[in-house]
Amino acid sequence: MSAPDPLTLYCVPHAGGSARSFVRWRRELPAGLRAQPLEIAGKGLRSREPRAATLRAAAVDLAHRVDPSGRYALLGHSMGGLLAYETALALHALGRPGPEFVVVAATRPPHLLGHSPYAPLLAADDDDALLDALAAHGRIPQEVRRSPMRHQFVPVIRGDLALLAGHRPDPDPRPLPGDLVTWYGTGDPDTPPEVMAGWRHYTAGAHLGEGFDGGHFFPHERFEEVAARLLELARRRADR
Repeated sequence: MSAPDPLTLYCVPHAGGSARSFVRWRRELPAGLRAQPLEIAGKGLRSREPRAATLRAAAVDLAHRVDPSGRYALLGHSMGGLLAYETALALHALGRPGPEFVVVAATRPPHLLGHSPYAPLLAADDDDALLDALAAHGRIPQEVRRSPMRHQFVPVIRGDLALLAGHRPDPDPRPLPGDLVTWYGTGDPDTPPEVMAGWRHYTAGAHLGEGFDGGHFFPHERFEEVAARLLELARRRADR
């Protein structure tokens, strides 16, 4: 029996992150998986492009950057999970072949997003207060708060958080046509199992939930374990 075609994993980073967040993934994912980071306009490799006005518009833009001609899946971390979900919906609306599965990691389901606790800080000019709040909630690594390069990071995180704060989910869930995988860090207080279980309303396919040791950044802290689970998911889909 011939080996299945490799699966391309389109990866969407957390708020403040960029395609560079997945450099290790591009180098070290096991055979059978290929990481292809997605960059939203206005940051990272696309920093010269104007930002999308809304998170949903950003997702539509990402959908046009996905090549659906081969095997592929979507994975998003934190805010990137919401973007991955919206990108999958946009691909479906465009009539393009959908992903084999979508992974949302450390992402609250849309109906439980609530109002952004960082919105008042976004309206102020106190960058240190914003970084302190993000670090206190585990939303950025502590070293970013102390970095002498934080002046370059702050505009990026402000732009990402503004997209998130301005997002208005639909009153009723819009289910994905395919499988949805939801992962959380067991040490992340914002995404406990009972909260992540709410994602089951957002798919017409199978909903698979799983916890990993670690906090909000477990996809990178537990890379080997996460990579093994992704390979298992890809193989399971290939065997269907």
